Amino acid sequence: MVSDTLTKMLILQDRDMKLQQVESLLASLPMDRKACEDRIANIRAEVEGARQSVLELESRGKTIENEMGSIEAQIIKYKNQQLQVKKNEEYQALTHEIEIAGKKISDLESDELEVLYELDEERKRFEEAAGKSKEAISLEESAIAKLDERLEEVKGELAEAQEAKAKAEAELDKPGRSKYTQVARGLKFPVIVALSGHSCKGCHMRVSNAVESDVKSAREITTCDNCGRVLYYAD
Repeated sequence: MVSDTLTKMLILQDRDMKLQQVESLLASLPMDRKACEDRIANIRAEVEGARQSVLELESRGKTIENEMGSIEAQIIKYKNQQLQVKKNEEYQALTHEIEIAGKKISDLESDELEVLYELDEERKRFEEAAGKSKEAISLEESAIAKLDERLEEVKGELAEAQEAKAKAEAELDKPGRSKYTQVARGLKFPVIVALSGHSCKGCHMRVSNAVESDVKSAREITTCDNCGRVLYYAD
């Protein structure tokens, strides 16, 4: 009778462990899907960052261009004023302003060349990122589709595992179910293990002689005196 009960408890344990595996997988699939979505978001953010860098450099280039145009217009104004002044000191003052403006234009031209170089590099980076992103996003979207398909499969497996566990529970008598529930509470699976070589295969510690004798006699359900798992004799 004890042997029959242990056999049914082992079957229940197998169904219980299977159910837990399915439940664990069911919980992990949405997290895997979220990880794919996060990677897609990061890819798009990288492309958008590259695009914004291009736009910012284009804006800087346009600002420099406008500033140079404004200074050039001021130089023309100074030159026109030189044609109208009669005093030499006024003429020289305007010449000085023209020289200052010319220096500003020279500095701006250097800035413009630097911006154009950076802009060329950023455009290359943007094009490269945009090109790679299409393939990378496609792979992630394909992974998401497979995860969604797997999720539906696992939902079906969950129902089957729940049904199998319920059937195994129903085939076990009430004392056996009670003992199984008691032992399974708070312990990691497996909770029904072999006694082999004087040791519990759950905690790998030697059991007392009394426990070993009880397990071998199989007169009743016996638990490990170290970890509390149900033991059956395997030697």
